[in-house]
Amino acid sequence: MTRSNKRLRNWETGAKEWSETRFTGLTGSLLTTAPHLPTAMKGRLLIFCGIPGSGKTTIARIVAEKIPRSILIQTDAVREMLGHPNYGADESRFVYDGCMAVARQALRNGYTVLLDGTFMREEYRSKAKDVLHRNYSRVDVVYVACGLETALRRNSSRRAHVPADKVRSIHRRFEAPKEAIRIDSTRVRPGDASNLLVEMLF
Repeated sequence: MTRSNKRLRNWETGAKEWSETRFTGLTGSLLTTAPHLPTAMKGRLLIFCGIPGSGKTTIARIVAEKIPRSILIQTDAVREMLGHPNYGADESRFVYDGCMAVARQALRNGYTVLLDGTFMREEYRSKAKDVLHRNYSRVDVVYVACGLETALRRNSSRRAHVPADKVRSIHRRFEAPKEAIRIDSTRVRPGDASNLLVEMLF
């Protein structure tokens, strides 16, 4: 079987799994059916988390530009594809499910995946790791922190901004990671933060 045929087969298999399996939040088992891959073939996973407006997307994008063979997967980018996003629970499940499916394929093809989302609770971050655990060689969590007022100001200037009441709600309920690389985006510029991350992790 040629390499192109193998890739096509992988894509068709992924599409079949996507159509036949329904996730429930990040607890689904769709990705657990992947065969074990040699560690050398697997990509690395970086999970960027923080409240909307924290600056995580800016930092993640700069890091991705510095790393060869990397892909930045953003929950915001998927959500922007929706005609009228409502930021509800069902919509969030759909958005995160889509990101997990893309991340799985990228990791299996040896890409370094930067997964950029709020990941508001420790449970969500842990489940993302569990869902993808057969596909990455290493995983790191990057927590980008900032105060609520700073986040609200940044968020309001975005083209597709999150409703302010949603930002306040997420800030109130956000659980800081137990184990993560923490970046205070009010004290460190995005360029400096990305340089530090690349030096630490690559």
